[in-house]
Amino acid sequence: MQNDMKSTIQAAVADAVEKATGRQLELLGRQLELLEKVVQFLGIEPGPTRVASGPKRASVPSPAPKRPSSVPVRKWVKPEAAPKPTRTKAAPQARRGRPRAAGRATTVAAPNSSPSPATSVAYEVGQEVRYKQGRGSFSAKVKSIDAKAKTVTVERVSDNKQVVRPFDKVTPA
Repeated sequence: MQNDMKSTIQAAVADAVEKATGRQLELLGRQLELLEKVVQFLGIEPGPTRVASGPKRASVPSPAPKRPSSVPVRKWVKPEAAPKPTRTKAAPQARRGRPRAAGRATTVAAPNSSPSPATSVAYEVGQEVRYKQGRGSFSAKVKSIDAKAKTVTVERVSDNKQVVRPFDKVTPA
């Protein structure tokens, strides 16, 4: 039973391999005919044609002839290489990512763009302010100020939620 199954599998595999290789050989034959026509059209003298019979093998070099012991061995000496010219300036390195100044305000305008405790902006309880949270900006009223921690507790106008924000995230409305 096992021998029958084995021989059936072998026969099926042999048929499949024969079909695949037969088709490949047929296609290679057609390609060869077309190439011969192209060569004839171009007027190139055709050389000896080789039929692809399988994977190409690297030729094994024949062993070097033995030298008689009376011939002295010559050692190979590496020729002196010319010194390479030195560079006066290092090659510029390609930088990746965003340029340093992209998306930033100038250094002169930075202190004035947002109020900080160093500036004369003082918040009062009940004052209308805007503050940044994540990607958005919200309107709010100041509830309390903690000068020591440099934070302001504000209450959002939209939903009356109280949030503690640092001075530099809060601007007068």
